[in-house]
Amino acid sequence: MGKKTLWISLLALAIVLLFFESTNTDIFLQEWLFSPADKTWFLKDPHKIYRAIFYTGIKIPIYFIGLFCLYGSVVSIAKNKWNEHRKGFLIVILTLIILPTTIALIGKRYTNVQCPEDVTHFGGSIPYVKLFDSYPKNPNSPDGKWFPGHCFPAGHASGGFGLISLVFLFKKRKQKILAFLIGLSMGTIMGGYQMLRGAHFISHNIVTMLLAIILISTLNLLIKDYSNESSQNQK
Repeated sequence: MGKKTLWISLLALAIVLLFFESTNTDIFLQEWLFSPADKTWFLKDPHKIYRAIFYTGIKIPIYFIGLFCLYGSVVSIAKNKWNEHRKGFLIVILTLIILPTTIALIGKRYTNVQCPEDVTHFGGSIPYVKLFDSYPKNPNSPDGKWFPGHCFPAGHASGGFGLISLVFLFKKRKQKILAFLIGLSMGTIMGGYQMLRGAHFISHNIVTMLLAIILISTLNLLIKDYSNESSQNQK
């Protein structure tokens, strides 16, 4: 996941944004998860068991992985051990910090995109507007504006897709593939849960996945590899 992956991911992000901006795929797919008759989603709230597993519970292993990598990086730096894994530790930690934080503080704040449950098409009160479109004037508001949307990109799925960074903790190809699939699966499950309860469109999750890969590839290019130092210490 170096320069080639970075450029491919950037191109893919542009294509994805253009595709969803020029089609109604988000609405079409979300309609399959919504019941117009009683205006409920596939996973009706409140379902505490679903939330406990797929929202709160699924974050626990992510936290432990982050703490383990933090411990590993501290040991590596302080005691000059595990140098061959130091870069991987740093990439995982920085990804799990930067990706959700950036999405929450910048992405969601400035994109002004609504969640499916909030738009009129699915029983909400705000018009459905795509990322690069403008909202119509709100006749019930003095300033003509609607309540700002904070739904794009997908924040919950960012923790799962951030685990794609685990690729850099391993050396063997099969292990790297497995790590990639774990991160991809975790992000898909977390993002899928949000779609099933009307909290995100599929484009929100796909963009988050691509942002994760872009960030991880960038960190890989910027962070020094300490494997040689480990080899020299063993001599």
